[in-house]
Amino acid sequence: MTAFRLIPLQAHGALEMLVGILTMVAPFALGFDPAGTVLAVVVGAALVGLALGSTTDERGVPAVPVATHHAADYGLAIGVGGAALVLGVAGDSVAGFTLAGIAALQLALNLSTRYSARA
Repeated sequence: MTAFRLIPLQAHGALEMLVGILTMVAPFALGFDPAGTVLAVVVGAALVGLALGSTTDERGVPAVPVATHHAADYGLAIGVGGAALVLGVAGDSVAGFTLAGIAALQLALNLSTRYSARA
């Protein structure tokens, strides 16, 4: 099985920033329970932080090493998926489904990103 790595790391960071901001806004727009709200804001902040880590300096060197960003992306996707499952079982189905969608979106973004410092 081959993977299509079409998105450069800089575009990945831009999309990750958008997903992070939307994740922080979602609990207030959709009416999550308190636990879901706190979790969504923390996850959104982590996504925005990862997105900022993909920025490069004037030499083209990313702020966070590419391998670290790759590992953090997959860890975050798996962690958010587990948290979505816990929230769904606990009774906050809106937060559970929303965070499951965010985890799936993050995983799809990870699978389609070319993790390389070169553009």
